[in-house]
Amino acid sequence: MTDWWSELYDDTVAQLLQVRRDRAETDATVRFLADRLGLAAGRVVFDQCCGIGSLAVPLAASGVRVVGVDQSRAYVERARPAAAGLPCEFVAEDAFTFTPPVPCDAGFNWGTGFGNTPDDGRNREMLRRAFEALKPGGRFALDYQNVPRVIRIFQKCLLHRLGTPAGEVLVVRESELDFPAGALRQRWTFVMPDGTRRERHSHVRLYLPHELAAHLATVGFAGVEFFGDTDGRPLDADSPRCVLVARRPG
Repeated sequence: MTDWWSELYDDTVAQLLQVRRDRAETDATVRFLADRLGLAAGRVVFDQCCGIGSLAVPLAASGVRVVGVDQSRAYVERARPAAAGLPCEFVAEDAFTFTPPVPCDAGFNWGTGFGNTPDDGRNREMLRRAFEALKPGGRFALDYQNVPRVIRIFQKCLLHRLGTPAGEVLVVRESELDFPAGALRQRWTFVMPDGTRRERHSHVRLYLPHELAAHLATVGFAGVEFFGDTDGRPLDADSPRCVLVARRPG
C-alpha cells in the first residue's frame, strides 16, 4: 500500500502549504532554531522532512550548513536551485530510514512532518534517525500541531483559493477527528482551473504533548522543553503550535 504522503504532496500542495509568504514568520522561526539549537555559521544542522527547503535556505544563507531530506524528489529538485551557492545539501530519501552521512550539531523536524502513520513504532523510527544524526550534546526541535487547541477549535471544513499561472485552484479540506484511533483524518479535494477534480487523503496522529515527549525519551533524547510557538511562549491550550526541544546526552 502506498503511503498517503507520496500522493498528497505535489506542486499544488507545495504552493499552498510549503511556500512561506510571511517573511516575519520565517525570520522568527529561523531565530528560534538558531537560539534554541545553538546554530551559528559553520555548524551542521539536519532538516528532517525539509520539503522545498523553505527553512533550510534561509538557515544556509546565515552560514549554517544544512543537510535536508524529503521523500518527495520533486520537492528536493525544487529546493536545489534556491540553495545554489549556499552550504546546503538536499537528499530525496525516506526520512524513516535516512541518516545524514556526517554527524550533525543539531536537527529539526518542522511543520508536522512527524506522526503521519498510525503505527507508533514507525513514527518513533523517524525520531530515532534524528537522534542518530546528532553529535553527543546536539539538540533537536520537533514542531507539531497543538492537539488540545486543534480539538477545541476544530473546523470540519476549510476552503482555500490558490492563484496559479494556469488560474485559480480551489482546495476543500474536510476533517474528521477519529478519537478511538487517536487520529485526524482529512480529505483534500482540488478543483483545478480546467474544472477537473483530484481527491487525496491524509492521516495524522493526535499526540498530546506528554506523548511526544515520551516518544523522544524512548529513542534516547533527554531534557525535553516545551514551547507554544517560535516566540518562546510557554505551551498551553491556546498555543498555535507545540514545539519540543530535546538533546542527545553526552
